[in-house]
Amino acid sequence: MGLTLARGHVGGAVHRRSPYFKTKKVGLLGNTASLECAPWTDPAWTLAAHPCCRPRCRREPDWYFDLHRPELFRQESRTWNPKYYTWLKTLQTPVFMQKNYPEIPMSVAYPLDRILAEYRRYFTNQCAFMIALAMTEGVTHIGLFGCQYAHETEHGVQRDSLTYWLGRFEQAGGTVVIPPTYNTLLCSPPLLYGYESHDAHGKLVPRYRALPVIEKAKADGTKERLRMYDVQPNGDCAVPRRPLPTGETPAEDRWARALAGVGA
Repeated sequence: MGLTLARGHVGGAVHRRSPYFKTKKVGLLGNTASLECAPWTDPAWTLAAHPCCRPRCRREPDWYFDLHRPELFRQESRTWNPKYYTWLKTLQTPVFMQKNYPEIPMSVAYPLDRILAEYRRYFTNQCAFMIALAMTEGVTHIGLFGCQYAHETEHGVQRDSLTYWLGRFEQAGGTVVIPPTYNTLLCSPPLLYGYESHDAHGKLVPRYRALPVIEKAKADGTKERLRMYDVQPNGDCAVPRRPLPTGETPAEDRWARALAGVGA
């Protein structure tokens, strides 16, 4: 049950200007297994969710995002919500959309012009848009919880863009947080190409040949479970910072100092 918010100085209007995120740590929520690892009780995290995961959330997210066209979000029946459009119209939480829609008082126009003026036009999924926005706001940590992009269908097309933006964020000094048990994005496969990918006969080893998916759609509409890549149990997505063998300054630090105009 929800009340439709009045228009004007309440509702989504109060959220329509940057900064959009109240903390420097932003968790993006989806509907896959790693959603259970989200920092539900940590106030240092701002949680932004795709509406599909709302039934499984342990608290109301701080933001939603649905960047689809009206022809899609106005469809009522969804597997996670049989009255989705009605729910959007009575929503009490701000939601990023392509623009502010009058019938959805909490809708906030995603600042697309600003993002495309600053970054490469390479967005094949909604999480990529959210990461780029977080970068403009100086966010220090991006967490992916329930956003594994491991299916072979549309997520197979979307995965490359997501890993590109995670790399951009990390290169800019941000920290990527993905629960290691579920990480199929930045640790898969856990083998170095060339050094560990081939056996003594020049053949790809089985662990490297495995497809990076955990579910595969079958002809009858069901899904077949596939083997995930083995991820080191204590691994994470942080880039290790160790002293270089030569003792020189890491390239990332030299590059940052050069941009800041500081002498080497």
